[in-house]
Amino acid sequence: MAKVSQAHLEARRRSILEAAARVFSQKGIAAATMAEIAQEAGISPGAIYRYFASKEELAREGMAGPAEAVKAAWEHPEQVETGFAELSRATFAALELPGADLDTRLLFERALVAVRDEDAALLNEFGEELGRILRAVAFLLKRDFGDRLEGWDIEALAQALYSFYWGARFVQLMAPGAPGPVRQLEALQRLMEAAFGERMEAGAG
Repeated sequence: MAKVSQAHLEARRRSILEAAARVFSQKGIAAATMAEIAQEAGISPGAIYRYFASKEELAREGMAGPAEAVKAAWEHPEQVETGFAELSRATFAALELPGADLDTRLLFERALVAVRDEDAALLNEFGEELGRILRAVAFLLKRDFGDRLEGWDIEALAQALYSFYWGARFVQLMAPGAPGPVRQLEALQRLMEAAFGERMEAGAG
């Protein structure tokens, strides 16, 4: 029997990662199952374990590249076509990855040290990052929803959404049994849909 080529194996791995990304975005990482991912990829549940030992391994590998892409998109939103709703979902899904809690703890500790020690350089770094993210959020909201946001305080809305993100991270860390970040985001999006009068996936206005 001919050996399966390395190119075929890599192609199958990519197809599984792409299927996992779709399932994770729909259900969240915690609720998704390997069987669902296998079905989405068009392979048997047993076959998926030839490529990935566990859902956690699949999530880590699948989100490593997208995580960098998400970060770049928030820093340069004018260079991507990704909409606000899609980018937000990818951002919140990353909070459910294995190891995300440790990252959150380290970030909180760093922030507390900066405030406690009045570290001007570190506080300035946080402030600059905040400014970049708020500009990105405002840009995407205006691009995606246009005139439908007339009369809204976009700056305050962007700040509220950023605060919601950090609140979700804090709750994820302090109350693991609470609804996860993706469920929280879905609830917020439904509220925003009601306010905007249409689905968040509507696209540019």
